[in-house]
Amino acid sequence: MTDSAKQLHILITGATSGIGYQLTKDYLREGHHVYAVGRDDAALAELKSLGATTIELDLMDRDKVIAAFSEIETVDLAICGAGMCEYLDMPNFDSAVFMKVMSVNMGTLSHAIEAVLPQLIASKGRLVGIGSASAYVPFARAEAYGSSKAAIHYLMKTLQISLASHEVSVSLVVPGFVETPMTKQNDFPMPFIQTPEQASQAIRDGIKNGHDVIEFPKKLTLPLKALGTLPDLVWQQVSGKLNKK
Repeated sequence: MTDSAKQLHILITGATSGIGYQLTKDYLREGHHVYAVGRDDAALAELKSLGATTIELDLMDRDKVIAAFSEIETVDLAICGAGMCEYLDMPNFDSAVFMKVMSVNMGTLSHAIEAVLPQLIASKGRLVGIGSASAYVPFARAEAYGSSKAAIHYLMKTLQISLASHEVSVSLVVPGFVETPMTKQNDFPMPFIQTPEQASQAIRDGIKNGHDVIEFPKKLTLPLKALGTLPDLVWQQVSGKLNKK
């Protein structure tokens, strides 16, 4: 960290896997104070050895999240990266799987926001939520995951408006495919897949530059956004081809 750079107090959920894990290591390397929230004991131990303040926590337990975060005095930046993905295979619509994905992805985010918002208001900090490029167009088998990410997109964009008067900045991260334990289950093509290091760099650059929406890689996200504006028949055909095993 340069002498002119400010040390930030950063809270990261989902810090023990995937993008959150890489972000935690990179922010620690830059000299920031990181609160790493997760449930993987081995990963938490490693992050602690690197200098993180680790918090083992089930983010689905609202009361425990509020209690744990209330003990943190200062948060300048909160990155909510916890989540999961399970696919549905038609014609078997498994409502239990659907509700689990919706509950985990929205529940962990909403609990974290409620618990950390007082600190962010006090610091005039930034809240970051992780969406997905899958929210731009419907993809077969991603009914649950895509729906949860579309909800996150709406929530974060609404918070950009409603928290502006409280001087809390809000960023929505829209990644394409990233090499993580979650994407290892995918049995379909993942064009322009990014490494965790690339994802972390894109997110950190976007936050540093104050971007409201942080999309990467552009060669995937921009075509998907354009595809989403086309007539239904077009994107239905494209989506069907992409999701054929």
